[in-house]
Amino acid sequence: MDKSSTIMWVGTVRSLPLREQLRASRLAGCEAISITPWHYCRWLADGITTKDMLLMADDEGVKLTQLDPYARWATHWLPDNLDPAAFSVGFFGFDEDDFFRIGEALQVDSMSCIVTCPKSQVSIDQLVDGFARTCDRAAGLGWRCDLEFIPFWGLPDLETAWKIIKTADRDNSGLVFDFWHYLRGKPDPALLDTIPGDKISTVQIADASAKLKPGLSLLDDCIFHRVDAGTGGFPVVELLQQLRRIGGLNRYGPETFSGLYDTLSAEEIGNRSRVALANVFDKAGIPHRFGAAAAA
Repeated sequence: MDKSSTIMWVGTVRSLPLREQLRASRLAGCEAISITPWHYCRWLADGITTKDMLLMADDEGVKLTQLDPYARWATHWLPDNLDPAAFSVGFFGFDEDDFFRIGEALQVDSMSCIVTCPKSQVSIDQLVDGFARTCDRAAGLGWRCDLEFIPFWGLPDLETAWKIIKTADRDNSGLVFDFWHYLRGKPDPALLDTIPGDKISTVQIADASAKLKPGLSLLDDCIFHRVDAGTGGFPVVELLQQLRRIGGLNRYGPETFSGLYDTLSAEEIGNRSRVALANVFDKAGIPHRFGAAAAA
């Protein structure tokens, strides 16, 4: 029996108000949506209560499920490629107690950890200790604690993330597998084949140009230039098939950080995402919940 579930990653709908984010998620065929602490605090400041947020989610039939991201679990967390005053502290700077308080209020079931400091600023041993401690606190709330690798920061690749997961050895731990991070970083199909599928907790489906365009940084490509799944140069179909083969398609959905998407309505984002995902899953020969694919 297929026990997989679908999730809208909030970066895809980041420019929309909460109600429209939820609407876009439903239209895309997603049962859940991730939420950032930054969005939560912004909505509170706009006068939307936590109860209102949960009621809006119920109205659309979309669960607020994964609080993402948490950065301050690492010994160092300030990035060197973002303006601290304008973005870094406000988005990544939530301390542990605030992060967990927000997650409890929203009744989430999982969280994501990232490393935002420069490479080599934190040792593997420090990352293992910090991640294990965070997993233990999450376990006390019944949450899963997922680790995400990002190629332009201090946890750059699948190999390093998997080493931390194995060494920390926590039952409630898993990997966030982002197509963009994997394919723009150090793709390793042989290693991926060895990872137990149940340790790939959640998948962020993304596409982009096959090669990084001249003059474009990894950071800018990541957060502004992703495209609909199947319309770029990534081997999206083949990667879906590999994840399916190892049992790694457990919770999955689109993460399309895009300057274009920032200008679109909930209906446009939801329908574009649904059609794109239906197309790539059909091409991969994988059953899905995204409805009909685009007409030929």
